Amino acid sequence: MDKNKKFFKKFIILATIIWLALIVRIHGLPSTNQDYNAFLSPWFDTIKTNGGFSALKNLVSDYPQPYLYLLALGTYTNINKLFYIKMISFVFDIMAAFFIMKIVNIKYKNEKIGYLSFGFLLLIPTVILNGSVWGQCDVIYTSFVIGSIYYILREKPITSIIFYGIALSFKLQAIFILPLFAILLFKNRIKIYHLLIIPLTYLVLSIPSLIVGRPLKDILLTYFNQSSEYTNLAYNAPSIYQWFTSSFFSNTTLIGNIGIVISLVAVLIIIYISVRYIKVIKFENVIELSLLFAVIVPFLLPHMHERYFFMADVISLLYAFCYPKKLYVAIIIPLVSLFCYFPFLYNSSTDYLVYLSIVLFIIIIDLLYAFRIHLINAIKEPK
Repeated sequence: MDKNKKFFKKFIILATIIWLALIVRIHGLPSTNQDYNAFLSPWFDTIKTNGGFSALKNLVSDYPQPYLYLLALGTYTNINKLFYIKMISFVFDIMAAFFIMKIVNIKYKNEKIGYLSFGFLLLIPTVILNGSVWGQCDVIYTSFVIGSIYYILREKPITSIIFYGIALSFKLQAIFILPLFAILLFKNRIKIYHLLIIPLTYLVLSIPSLIVGRPLKDILLTYFNQSSEYTNLAYNAPSIYQWFTSSFFSNTTLIGNIGIVISLVAVLIIIYISVRYIKVIKFENVIELSLLFAVIVPFLLPHMHERYFFMADVISLLYAFCYPKKLYVAIIIPLVSLFCYFPFLYNSSTDYLVYLSIVLFIIIIDLLYAFRIHLINAIKEPK
């Protein structure tokens, strides 16, 4: 009976938080935008008018197949397509919040703090706007990344890699934290053969499309084709490329390639330092490294969109619970992202983006300095 009462209490608390989160989102549900009108809505209509799942055989889309499966499912219902698309994101908002709560509970073993983290995640401004206003699906891959982090912390590497493979199958941006798994590999938290699960997961999730006749080549080249779609060095992203005017660069392709090299070097340095100086990968190390990669990689990489910092917005909340004195990090990072959403969603000026990128750069320096302090303290710990 006590267990039933405890379960019922937990259900009521979480259900109330979810209901309040839905109320907050209701105002944005009817809104549309260029992405919805040009891509999501036509994809949905094409799938519906051409037989549901069978339409995936020839559907022209730059999104991976798993998200198109979710769209296809909606064509078999009478739900308004706009609401359906946005409710997909809300379902995964809840999933991300659930894993955030589970991770926080590992550290604090306090249900009240867990409920607090659950609610905070659902109220992050960019989490609200990304799905309920924009109709984007960045929370899907992010929720699986958070699940992957949770299972690493629970010492379940295979489940963690499966979740990460699913994340990568939904969005390439999940690759931002791939370096974390390199560190875990060097520290024997995962095995080399575990990494084979990632491409295997991608292939398994491609099976429904293969069954209806979509060529395997089209599926495998999805991300490769995406990489050639965008040529600008930044798309409202608070990245380092906001510091220079477009006329400053005579060859954006060259600058983009240099940016990729710089990003790779930065990642390799963090990997080397972590492997060299962190004796044992602990809870705090996993969270800190996840945030570092989630914010530094899109900051340095070219061709980034403002939404590509979504994962950093979410992980920053975990970081704040891990390091309460760094609460401001979980406030500033999502706020920087939020203001970067405005030019696309509300046609605001882009003049202030350079200042937002500077703010984010300062936060990155602060994160790196804290990382250095934590490494020094770890080195001083007795063996």
